Amino acid sequence: MQRAPILLAVIALLGAVGLALSAGGAGAVPFEGGFAQMDVEPDDVSMEVAVQPDGDARWTVEYRIRLGTDEEERAFEQLRVDVENDTEAYTTRFRDRMASTAETAETATGRNMTVSNATVTAERRELPQAYGVLTYRFEWTNFAAVDGDRLRVGDAVDGLFLDDSSSLIVSWPEGYRLGETTPEPSEVRERSVVWNGPVDFSAGQPRISVAPAGPLSGVPTAGVAALFGALVVAGAAVAYRRRDAEPAAPAGGGDAETEATGDAPADGSGAPKSAAAASDSTAEPTAGDDDGDASEPDSDEPRPVDGDLLSNEEQVLRLIESEGGRMKQKQVAERLDWTAAKTSQVVTGLRDEGDLDGFRLGRENVLSLPDYDPEGDAGGADEDGGNGGEGEDAGTEGDPTGD
Repeated sequence: MQRAPILLAVIALLGAVGLALSAGGAGAVPFEGGFAQMDVEPDDVSMEVAVQPDGDARWTVEYRIRLGTDEEERAFEQLRVDVENDTEAYTTRFRDRMASTAETAETATGRNMTVSNATVTAERRELPQAYGVLTYRFEWTNFAAVDGDRLRVGDAVDGLFLDDSSSLIVSWPEGYRLGETTPEPSEVRERSVVWNGPVDFSAGQPRISVAPAGPLSGVPTAGVAALFGALVVAGAAVAYRRRDAEPAAPAGGGDAETEATGDAPADGSGAPKSAAAASDSTAEPTAGDDDGDASEPDSDEPRPVDGDLLSNEEQVLRLIESEGGRMKQKQVAERLDWTAAKTSQVVTGLRDEGDLDGFRLGRENVLSLPDYDPEGDAGGADEDGGNGGEGEDAGTEGDPTGD
């Protein structure tokens, strides 16, 4: 391997990356051929994109060439010396190429974009084999779209092509949680996703959304006010429903229930408030209802899960809570109309954060809230076939009294 072919390879490689990104960002036909047109192919190319809370991104692009012979060792050493002696020539060429790419993405996305702080290094690494690694770093302003506290990543490199020696790694800020990813990545890490080529991203790909972990995770700023208003309306509706559900007080003295409880009338109507709220002219009291608690509305319907106002994690927790605190994972996927992969991804994040527990029951994954009490479950969850009456909990959850 001679010095000239390596330098030509580097120049051609920079052009190939820029063309691939530009083609995707402009919505044109994705760049074809990858890195096969170079005089010398790198053994692998890694593009790492670290997205910041403000939407800016720090890029690190590494081109690795295996140094298997003395000739390759000498050629790369000469390249390393050239980079050190004329760094500006290398960074200028790369910065101009990426600036052109950013201009194309700016037109496609409508966000002002700039490329700055480009640097280059060339070094020999043991990985464990010997490699020559040429590394470019730069900052891309407004690379990701900021939607409230949610970050949406990918439209700036729409239609990007990765050949079989390339990989794309996208990471997000600490304290953020992954929402949705399209297409499915090759690997999901703690704070990043990885696509290993060959991958020919179609229009609208790749796409990633992340948001800070928390009660209002992923809710756009404009949606917070709407959510607050919805909660106020919902609270008023519940209060009205409870008031409307209370039966009228008896016209004359106390009844048998009043005498049995020994409670004094609360308003002179002949019936204490607790007895009036708990009584029902169409049904007899059941075991466990003798406390007359009227704090909950008389309804078996689960609370609705509004995907427009809640994050993926909140939807799962709200759904399981509405089912009594425990539910099969496959039923979560069915109720939310999610794929098994997406459900597994969200559930895994919740379990890692300690917001959700789970265990195996036969071939099923069963999920439960951390404060779920099997003995306090009245067995109502059995109706969907997903909770009580199975395995080790059958004896407890099958008892309608909860004892």
